[in-house]
Amino acid sequence: MKPLRKIVLAGLGRFSAGAFHAPAAALGQLESRSPSDPSDVLGSFPYGEEDVDEAVLAAMQGSTRWRQTSLTMRINALRRLEKELATRLPELTLRLGREQGRPPWECGREGQGLVARLSHTLNGAKSALEDRGFDDLDARLAHRPLGVVAVLGPAMLPISTSHTHIVAALVAGNCVVWKPSQHAPAAAQLYTEALHAATLPPGAFNMIQGDDDVGRRLASHPGVDAVVFTGSRQHGLELRQALALRPETPLILHLGSKNPAVVMENADLERAAREITTSAFLTAGQRCTALSRVMVHDAVLGSFLEHLLRAVKRLRIGAPTQHTFMGPMLSPARRDAFQAVRERATSEGASLLYQGEAPATGCFAAPSVHLVASRMPDAAYQRDEHFGPDLAVYPVKDFEDALEVAESTGHVLCASIFCNDRKRWDALSAELRVSNLFWNRGSTAPSGRLPFGGGQGVPGGAVALEALRRQVPLQWGSGPSFPGTGARDSDDTDTDSDADGPEDASA
Repeated sequence: MKPLRKIVLAGLGRFSAGAFHAPAAALGQLESRSPSDPSDVLGSFPYGEEDVDEAVLAAMQGSTRWRQTSLTMRINALRRLEKELATRLPELTLRLGREQGRPPWECGREGQGLVARLSHTLNGAKSALEDRGFDDLDARLAHRPLGVVAVLGPAMLPISTSHTHIVAALVAGNCVVWKPSQHAPAAAQLYTEALHAATLPPGAFNMIQGDDDVGRRLASHPGVDAVVFTGSRQHGLELRQALALRPETPLILHLGSKNPAVVMENADLERAAREITTSAFLTAGQRCTALSRVMVHDAVLGSFLEHLLRAVKRLRIGAPTQHTFMGPMLSPARRDAFQAVRERATSEGASLLYQGEAPATGCFAAPSVHLVASRMPDAAYQRDEHFGPDLAVYPVKDFEDALEVAESTGHVLCASIFCNDRKRWDALSAELRVSNLFWNRGSTAPSGRLPFGGGQGVPGGAVALEALRRQVPLQWGSGPSFPGTGARDSDDTDTDSDADGPEDASA
């Protein structure tokens, strides 16, 4: 493979009202540096004090024009984005690999998925956004945009995850202000250049760079009508608290969890070990869909551990190449936080079964496996999502025991069940409260053609459109009459009406 190009990029600043703008009053800058090679600096990306206000203002000013643009024209405008993304895929793959330390095969898959996800969303837009009429009711169910949608992107899969919500919001007639992850400013700038080249009307799409504080300012801006956030549970709770006094502003949260796998006594142990290893250590365990716990039936614990440790020891760790499976963690701060929790594992009910070796330079953390013999639900190691390459193994005596462990940490985003009995799978899958469930496969590659629940009652993925528009009932004709009003009773009154009114004439 050819060595990565050491190109230093120039940060273009905020994108709003159809153009890039350098900061007028500097607030800070993001330095994009490869976590696998600290000497590889991609560039500096400045952001300004005025960016949030200017981007939201541009979205508000462009909202009327974009909302009144027909659905067909919005779809056609976004079709142009397909071509612009396709021409930039090689460069996008390169930038993602450099600034996130992920191998090129993984970054390439993320880039290729952008075009496929865009095409799928646009192909289903008309049926999803079509008004619904009623044969027996003078009413119509209309679809209306929310207004200005703030999209706060995640650190991992930073472009594809944001892309899902950006496209859905735009095709539904919303204007977007995107605050991408501070761990991918170079890739975010390239994605923004693709949208700029697609020539959407000014203000339809806007982008600001910045740190977490910038994201909080954007989410709480009074000009924002809805917020989409993908990230950690802690940051999600902070946003919920910040918007507690604005119940009219939808907050769509896609949060991670401490995802479990369950291995029953009749499972294909080699397959289970292979799938769980992939899901636990892909992207150094930093995906919200990563498995971090596995409950194994006592009867097969020894055999499963043999298969698991053999699979983990085969993982190739290092600088991103086509033959590398796992690269570094995103930053020194993230690596250090993960290492601190892992070092407490032995004092919090776990014993170390294996820990590999990692390169000395860069933000690498070696993969590890722990056996939890003493359950301590309140211990940080057993309770919290760590976004790092570690897997905890829990011996269990039956599925009910596994279910107790799996649900001990609260909401479960993803889970996998391994057993070779379809009837048993059907029974077990009905018992586990989970947003996304997999049978005899890992959890890190959910289909983009299906809903993807984030645990907040609002799905994403293929049905993101449903979360990013309002359904407005439009009614006409004669309404119900009420005693004591002097109005003549109507024969076509809707007898199913729940309209507020007096239960009797004396009310």
